[in-house]
Amino acid sequence: MPAALTSKITEQSVWFITGCSTGFGHELAKQLLSRGNKVVVIARNTQALTEFAGKDNALVLKLDVTDPVEVTAAVQAAHTRFGHIDVLVNNAGIGYFAAVE
Repeated sequence: MPAALTSKITEQSVWFITGCSTGFGHELAKQLLSRGNKVVVIARNTQALTEFAGKDNALVLKLDVTDPVEVTAAVQAAHTRFGHIDVLVNNAGIGYFAAVE
């Protein structure tokens, strides 16, 4: 990360991470929470997020990023809980796995 960015990210930073049900998003949320950051942990399937539920520094939300109404509601919930968002990790998506010809 550029020095200008990393100097502004602290343990008090609020992270908004989509696609946390598996993989990179899940692991990033886990690492940030263990370091004391505040994290909005987002996935379409919140059953995969049970390990984050009940943590004071986590807000678990169900969100389909293709629905503008849900996006607006999620951002508002983050602002209500933590007051602001410092870092967005737009990690939601699905892969298309097939042979390349």
